Amino acid sequence: MLPCNEIVRILSFQEDLSLMRRAELRMHLLMCKHCSRYATHLKMMKDGFSKLFAKITQTERFTINQIENQILDVLKKTSG
Repeated sequence: MLPCNEIVRILSFQEDLSLMRRAELRMHLLMCKHCSRYATHLKMMKDGFSKLFAKITQTERFTINQIENQILDVLKKTSG
């Protein structure tokens, strides 16, 4: 069985694993509550950062659209 420090390394770096290595990882996570919790916390953090990034990106798009509209309004007024 893989040791906990190897599980942490695998989970942290999200490396591609062979079928055998994935089976060892799953077996370890089923038997070790500490690594299982660690995996759960990593997933929660990853999901949280993904949602935060999506919100920031959405806000930036909205702000950019507002600025673009203001520029177009000014250009329409000055060209007309």
